[in-house]
Parts: sequence; C-alpha cells; structure tokens
Amino acid sequence: MLLKKIILSAFLTAAISLCPGLSLAEVPTVTYNSGKFQLKSPDWSRISWSNLDAVQEGGFINVSSDIVRQLGYNPSRSWNAGQTIDSIIMLGDVDEAFEQSKFTLNRISAITNISTKELTLDKFGLMKWQDLGSLSRAVPNLRNVNISRIKPVQDLLQRNGINAGGTLGQVLSSYNEASNLSLGDLDLSKYSINSIPRLGETQIGRFQNWQQTLIKEIPGLNKVPFDKMPIPIDSGLNVVGIASVVLGESERGDSRARDNYFVSGKINRSNETVIVPCEVGKECSYLELGDVAGSQGLYGKRWASGSSQQVDGGFGILQAVNGGKEPTGRLVYGPAFKVVLTGVNEATGTANFGIFFRVCIRFFWGGRSCTPYFIGPVPWIPVKENNLVILGGN
Repeated sequence: MLLKKIILSAFLTAAISLCPGLSLAEVPTVTYNSGKFQLKSPDWSRISWSNLDAVQEGGFINVSSDIVRQLGYNPSRSWNAGQTIDSIIMLGDVDEAFEQSKFTLNRISAITNISTKELTLDKFGLMKWQDLGSLSRAVPNLRNVNISRIKPVQDLLQRNGINAGGTLGQVLSSYNEASNLSLGDLDLSKYSINSIPRLGETQIGRFQNWQQTLIKEIPGLNKVPFDKMPIPIDSGLNVVGIASVVLGESERGDSRARDNYFVSGKINRSNETVIVPCEVGKECSYLELGDVAGSQGLYGKRWASGSSQQVDGGFGILQAVNGGKEPTGRLVYGPAFKVVLTGVNEATGTANFGIFFRVCIRFFWGGRSCTPYFIGPVPWIPVKENNLVILGGN
C-alpha cells in the first residue's frame, strides 16, 4: 500500500554528522534532529561502491547457454562471503537504477579526480570483450583514423598477417576476417588508454558486451558517489516513521494482522513494494512503527524481518534463481537494492538492516528479467527505538 508522504524540510533540522570512517555496518551519515527524534540518513555524497561493506553470504547464478545466446553475453557468476560488492555486481545488473552505461572514462575521472593518463587498456575491463568490428562501431570516428595512429589495432592486424595501411574503416572493408580479431588476444597491459583515440570520450554502453563487466573493472567507477550517477540515487526521505519498538523471534504471524499491518514485502516487475504479511503461526520478528508530525497511516505498522520471512521475488526467466525467494523488505532508495530488516535486538532496542542486490538482464528485443534480491546482505545503518527510520516511497 502507498504511504502518505511527508516533507522533511518542514519537520527536521539537519545537523551534519559525518562518520569518520567505515567499519562493519557503519555508513557515512547526515544526522537530522527534531526534539527527541533523530534520523541518520545516508550521506550519498560520500557513499560509493568501494566503501560498501562486503557481502556476508556466498552465492551463485548459472544461466543456461540458450539465455546466453539470446543475450549475447554471460551473466553467470559466483561469489564468497567477505567479497566486495563491486567484484560481484555487473554493469547490466543495475543499469536501470543508475544508467552507469552513460558514463565515459573522462567523466568518471572528472568526478573522482582519478587520472586516466597512466592507465593501460587491461585496466578497462570491457576491452577484452572487443573485436575490431565492435571497437570501430563503439568509438566515434575511429573508422576514419589511420591504423598507424592506433597502435594496438596495428599490432593485432600484423599479428594476424595483415600489413595493410590506411584507415581502420578501409582495412575492415578490405579484409573481412579483420572485424573478428579480438583485442583480448593482445597483452593489453602494453598499451595506454590513449593509444586508442577518443576512447576516454566513448560512453560505456557503446561497447560490445558492456553489461557483463564488473563495476570494479571500470577505472574509478567504484569511487563515484551514488548521488553523482547519471541517475542519482533516491534519498528515500519522502517517507519516514518512528522506530517505536523492536520485537524478536518469539513473535509469530497473526491471522488478525494482515496486509494493512505491514510495510514490508516483495518487489514486483514495476519496482514497487508489494506488502506481504507474516505467515500465520510462523516466526515473525519485526520493527513496529509510529507516525511523525504531518504523516498518517504508519502508526502500528510492522516492518518484518527478512531473517524471519522469505517472499516471492524476481520476474521473467530469472525468477527461479534462489528458489524464487528473497527476504521481505522495501525499495527505500530505488531499484538498485532492497533494504531488509536483518534482525532485532530487544535488549538494546536496535533494528539491524542490510541491503540485498539482484541480477538483471535485458534482451535485444526489449524484454527484461531480474532475479530475486538475494545477493547480500551488505550491512546497513542500524536504527534505535524512538529514533526515525527511512521508508522511501516504493
């Protein structure tokens, strides 16, 4: 169900409280205060892929060869507990959320102040997927450049017995086999990024199979703050509530507490949270919410723990991954990840949270499919009783 939005600027006074460093489940925050209430909101200007905590559980996804043929790339992978999220998530998984495919190396460099001058081609992870045909299509005007000015291209051609001169376009027209020569056959560490003219000005999404490149394989991308993405992350601050009380594992699903009692659930194809109540008689620890000034409809609502409750997730051909299940939770900050109540501590009055990611693919004809949100948890900002919690609008 939809929650009525409140305008925080009319309610909270901001006092910036920046965490000095990151440790487990500690994230840079901005602290808002209003009377006895306090809200710790993520400081998205200081949060990037590189400073998210590691995942706490291992996992895998294996995609059939038929799907790989339909996609043109292979989104299969496995990961271990303790692995960084930028070494797990591929560009295609979260492009709907952030459109990182619109970045260029030069734009990333300008945001992060990481120079590309000393970079070699092997550091630009998607280069290994390129052949001369795809490279000529990706980099603007490259077909009109003489191959003598494109050292890795010239070396690749000569390695395969093609010693012709002229522009890249002329060579590709004269030698049909040249288009399929793979840059991955070269030692790319011997060539600078600048050895291919205008490479730094080329959008990531123009390259062949960019979707299967890991976040960490694009130089500097894991350092870009989430509020500087082509689609900046949603702050989630349009809906907040009071974290009234946490209730632990002794709680059970109640036949009288159905959909209108909960704010947590599954995520549908439209990236909306669909409320799912706890199963009757089964364990159901939860965070009970209260209203803040100017809001309605949150008093007594429950955010159920994902450690207690698994719900249906995903859609399309990837829906069956992880048994079709994901922990109950909410899309607080947009579709990139799901925020899940991972456990409560009644003794300290603390609600602990984690974030979970998913794998998404888009087919040539425009169809899309996503797994359930099951990659995680990555520790997130805990909330104390009688402080405020961000719920977001989805």
